Amino acid sequence: MSGKDSQEKKTKLQILDTAESLFSDHGFRDVSLRRITREAGVNTAAVNYHFGSKEALITEVLTRVISPINRERLRLLEEVEERYGEDPIPIEDILECLHRPVVGQIQASSHQSSVYLKLAGRCLAEPTQNFSETLISLFREMIARFMGAVKESLPHVDEADLFWRMHFSVGTMIYALTHGDRVAMFSDGRIGAPDPEEILSRLIEFTAAGLRGGEKTLSKNSEAKKPGRKPAPIIAGLAALFLLPSCKSLSPENASHHASVSTPPHWIAGDTYRPTSCPDFHWVESFQSESLASFVEAVVERNKDLKAAEARIKIAQANARIVGADLYPQISGDFSSQRSLQNFIGLPIPGAGGGGVLSNRINQFGLSLNMSWEIDLWGKIRAARKASVADLEASQYDRATAELSIAGQAAKAWFAMAEAKEQVALTQSTIRTFSETEALLEERFEAGVEENGRNFASELLLAKADIELARDNLQSQLEVAQRTSRQLEILAGQYPAGQAGKKARLPSYPGTIPADLPATLLDRRPDLTASERRLAAADERIFEAKRALLPSIGLTSSFGTASDDISQLLDGTFSVWSIAGNLAQPILQGGRLRANVSRRDAELELAVAEFEQLALTAFGEVENALAAEEFYNQRVGALIKAVRLTESAYTRSREEFSKGTGDILTVLSAQRRQFTNQSQLLAVRRLRLQNRVDLYLALGGSFKPFPCPTAKQADPETAPST
Repeated sequence: MSGKDSQEKKTKLQILDTAESLFSDHGFRDVSLRRITREAGVNTAAVNYHFGSKEALITEVLTRVISPINRERLRLLEEVEERYGEDPIPIEDILECLHRPVVGQIQASSHQSSVYLKLAGRCLAEPTQNFSETLISLFREMIARFMGAVKESLPHVDEADLFWRMHFSVGTMIYALTHGDRVAMFSDGRIGAPDPEEILSRLIEFTAAGLRGGEKTLSKNSEAKKPGRKPAPIIAGLAALFLLPSCKSLSPENASHHASVSTPPHWIAGDTYRPTSCPDFHWVESFQSESLASFVEAVVERNKDLKAAEARIKIAQANARIVGADLYPQISGDFSSQRSLQNFIGLPIPGAGGGGVLSNRINQFGLSLNMSWEIDLWGKIRAARKASVADLEASQYDRATAELSIAGQAAKAWFAMAEAKEQVALTQSTIRTFSETEALLEERFEAGVEENGRNFASELLLAKADIELARDNLQSQLEVAQRTSRQLEILAGQYPAGQAGKKARLPSYPGTIPADLPATLLDRRPDLTASERRLAAADERIFEAKRALLPSIGLTSSFGTASDDISQLLDGTFSVWSIAGNLAQPILQGGRLRANVSRRDAELELAVAEFEQLALTAFGEVENALAAEEFYNQRVGALIKAVRLTESAYTRSREEFSKGTGDILTVLSAQRRQFTNQSQLLAVRRLRLQNRVDLYLALGGSFKPFPCPTAKQADPETAPST
């Protein structure tokens, strides 16, 4: 192959790799040829030469990704057909052949979901005739072979039903493999996030049962029965799947409309980008350090502040349950017993005799079931419950905020530890370099060598002073390393023994900021969401305070037995009951109720002001981090050049001094500057890494959007309990 052909092939693969990554991450419509050529490092003419158009490039990308999957599917199906011969293939084996290659690609991929599933999802999200025809052409042979095998395996099922059931099977596969963590959410943590193998096993079991189900006749109005319409290919018509929001009836509506802070159309200090809605910890992966990722994971798992935040969530859950209990009737059981003596004074009853007082002893026993209920006619109790649910949600978001913040602190402390270790190593190396210079001077001084009539005495003293200063700096750096190590252990919930961080290294820089980041933070950062929830709670409490001015309506009832003989309490002959209703209208309470309304109004104003201030702070944090990014990049570049120059200056000054053409003061100055510049470069590299962490925290997570593990969580509606 000639050099020109090799270069053309390399250019084509470079374009395909870049387009595949961009299409899978951002979709087909939002990725332009200009962006592909810019990130691939080629010109537009190269794309036109190799592919002709964007549509042809899309087809090439889909073919490259999907064709190997389909070939593997057909290979597996052929092996199964040979194994069963003339007998029908069990539907489980057919599904295994259909889904196994996708699971294999996920296991071989370093990402959460495979490129195949990402591109399939993009095709479904952007349905056009071109995409459908492309997909049909890629899947035509595979669909025909698999549907033939399914028909032989399930002869009792109508063909149209088979298409529908396989359609649902593939849709279930895509959802299950890309949202495996949802089972952990739905089970409230009782089931851990499964691996792809477990998902595949349960998916085959589930879909095989559905495919085997009895035959169902489609209605006459079904599109599959309309004349002139062919059954749509399985892949080209998959339905979208959505999560239902939890506890929607309990959680108050978004209250951010009370605030007047508006989101800018783009970040002034950086490019615009699209928002994601949930915080995440995938930003740790951008530093490509397994030891850092393991440490952050350990900190999030064992940190004591997070344990306290979890306890506050439990307190808020209990408060929500307590407030909500007032909506239900309060039922209690009562048992009473009484014995009394009654005197009859002044009654001329015969037999009293001797002027004594006639008396009588009475026993009274009672057993009853009592009920009281305040009817929430005006919605006062419901508003109080909504406010408590909003407080619960705020505490959950506070926990997420603390988790994100502590993860950021852990990463920054790790970087500080790594820098301190590298500063120690640099200082030790510098001491050796200074000592070599000092030995050279001392040798010449002892030998009586002079330069321009001087005997190097003062220069020798300066060299010794440089060594001592370097030793002082070494002890300072060792102290910083010890202190930072203890900080790492405290963050991880361990005793501060000063042993942590032995594997700490300054990681490589994550790279440039993508050009398409979100322009709004209100649905991304958990601290802003928590503030909005408190704003919603304050809004509901105003409603509660105003409804307290209206009459309250209550019902009370009691049913039981009463007798002077305890053995008769279970005899229905002695039953008693009562029922009563009451309506109470506050008339005069010294202005307490209206003052409560004023207080709730002021609390809402406070919540609005805090939300607005927090939003402005969040915007400022993003702007500062974006602006600092460029400054730190420039500083690192300048210091790298400075280090290179001082290293060259030191080497040359040593050579010139050894040859007798240089000045020893130049050597001393060069070695000091070399150490200073190298030390400053380490410090600025660490500051640049910490600034990137600040940017991740300001945005609520990494640059790429990740699906929410759950919708807003609230305490589920509870039945009345004690």
